[in-house]
Amino acid sequence: MSVMTLYPYLFHETCWVFDDPETGLKEEAFVLGASEMISALIEAKRIPEARRGFMLQFSDRPFPHDVTLNWITPEEAARASGRPPATLPAVGNWYTGVVAGKKMVAWLCPALYEYFPDAPRRIFVRAEKLPVGVDPIWHVGSNAPEARRYMSAELDAL
Repeated sequence: MSVMTLYPYLFHETCWVFDDPETGLKEEAFVLGASEMISALIEAKRIPEARRGFMLQFSDRPFPHDVTLNWITPEEAARASGRPPATLPAVGNWYTGVVAGKKMVAWLCPALYEYFPDAPRRIFVRAEKLPVGVDPIWHVGSNAPEARRYMSAELDAL
């Protein structure tokens, strides 16, 4: 079983992003419900100083987790989110889960395929405080040749 770990942090106090030097992702944004889902989870868990970074573990196999995300069709996402189907992204995957007692819907962009060969039907997620000594920021410029991203925090207004 492989449990993967990212260290998201709050970018410009508005959107959760993460850096992952192994995949080359820099300031990869959680958008379209994912940032709201993360905020609800860290608030419910009362993770101290989470905006500066926290540990997010995930797997397509069960492990001690906080939230189970279930894959849904774009049509189901449109109904659940109240968004017109024509406004939903043509690529990426939609998930729903109960976070802090509230059913929520989030879109995960194609960066998902950096971690899974296919979109999992379920993703198990756990959030914890940032381990001592871990710096969540990859210290390269966002425009550095080795850095890339699928989604920008500036696009979170979609």
